[in-house]
Amino acid sequence: MKQNIENNDEKSAAKMKKVLIGAGLLFAFVGLIRQWPIIGKSYMEFIEGDGYLGFIMGLVMIVLGFSVRLLMGLENEGAHTNRSKERTR
Repeated sequence: MKQNIENNDEKSAAKMKKVLIGAGLLFAFVGLIRQWPIIGKSYMEFIEGDGYLGFIMGLVMIVLGFSVRLLMGLENEGAHTNRSKERTR
């Protein structure tokens, strides 16, 4: 039963990771397209541009996608259970 719950958690974490990274890449790409041309803009022109919010939101979603296992609390449990299994062998 516990193995089934852990397996479901792993599947949902993998699905969330794919969705967050995919949506983040989409938002970042669209944000960069709306900001084009980037070269020649000052920092204030860049952050006041049309695509800045989408670009930043995309970057945040990508970072959240990479850290979804840690946010769900699966990282520490997986490492702990692997170490305890190795000790019992």
